[in-house]
Parts: sequence; structure tokens; C-alpha cells
Amino acid sequence: MAATLFYGAFGADLIERAFWFYAANAFLAAGLVTFAFQATARLLRIPRSRRLYPAMAFVLPGAAAANLILTGWIPLAPGAEPSSLGRYLAFLVVLYISIGASAFERAPQKARL
Repeated sequence: MAATLFYGAFGADLIERAFWFYAANAFLAAGLVTFAFQATARLLRIPRSRRLYPAMAFVLPGAAAANLILTGWIPLAPGAEPSSLGRYLAFLVVLYISIGASAFERAPQKARL
């Protein structure tokens, strides 16, 4: 939900001026959200093999808000271009793929001598 609020507040001014800035912002946000998920999972001592359902619960509020925005129930930014919704969807896809990929991360293997 923080990504949605950030995009709504700064999307038209910062993100949509240049593609490189938009792409860098999407990957930076994905890294920060993934870090937040992993830190929360480690603080709660959730084993790596059981992080799929917590990952889904972690993204559920943002996915619900994104669905309301993408279906038009809540305007993302009044007066924004229609292409902004497509960019917002791509932004969310990058976020959710990064969290999903981190949920399937395996524990590092110990070196065998």
C-alpha cells in the first residue's frame, strides 16, 4: 500500500518524466518491499520453506487496493494520463514478482569438505 500511496503522490511529477527514472524507481521499490518482507519473516522466525502464505498475506492489502484503482473505483491521480494505469500495473507486477521470488528462496547450502 505504501507503493500505491507513493505512486499517487509523486507519480505524475517524478516517475513519468523519464523511463529510466521510472524503471529505477520500480526496482528500488521492489528491493525495499522485498527487504521489508524478508525482515518481517525473519523477525517472526518463519522458516524459509513456509514463507509462501505469509508472502501472499503480505501483498494482499496492496493487491486489493490496486484492484480498486485499476477497475476505476478509486482514482489513482485525478487528471493523470490513461497510460498511467498501465505503468502503475507494471510497477506492481515488479513488486509482486520480487516478493514471490524471495518467498521461494532456498536456504544457502553449507560447503561439504
